[in-house]
Amino acid sequence: MDELTLRRAQRGDPAAFEALITPCESMLWRVCWHYTQHREDARDCAQEAMLKAWRALPDYRGDCSLETWLYRIAASCCLDFLRRKGRWAAESAEQLAEEGGFDPPDPSPQPEDELQRRDERAELQSALAALPDDMRIALTMSAVEGRRYEDIAQVLGVAPGTVKSRISRARVRLSEILSGKREPSPTSSVQHSERRTAK
Repeated sequence: MDELTLRRAQRGDPAAFEALITPCESMLWRVCWHYTQHREDARDCAQEAMLKAWRALPDYRGDCSLETWLYRIAASCCLDFLRRKGRWAAESAEQLAEEGGFDPPDPSPQPEDELQRRDERAELQSALAALPDDMRIALTMSAVEGRRYEDIAQVLGVAPGTVKSRISRARVRLSEILSGKREPSPTSSVQHSERRTAK
């Protein structure tokens, strides 16, 4: 990264800011698309992320790479958007199955088996939607995006131990929901347990 261009952009030079952002535009788009799974929503979130980056750039001190800094802003915009909309894009069931052990039966040409697979997929998505936001987000970033605990912790602004706790609890909760052991409901003790884990 050109330090001179960065300094110019931090002083409010639009051309310098564009020079900084352009190499990261495809990354911003991919992040927003992955979270929203919708072209218009991804575009809106990417634009919001660039606007926030423009406003926050004077405070950027180089504690992390510019790309990581921009990723955090884009992810935050998407998460805020999804919370506002009250929905979560959980379409990568196959990858989650590999990570969480929820592997549906082998495909079969029989129509009743196809219906069963659809029911199982819908059940998994329903279970994912029932998870608290913090668990669902951490599990998705790990299982779908393949990010390390340290990366997730940096994006979410929490300790790596907290990320590990959220992912572990998310897997247990999914297993319990899918096995019918209990109804999906928020866990009041999550924050308290995470505080102990993060210490």
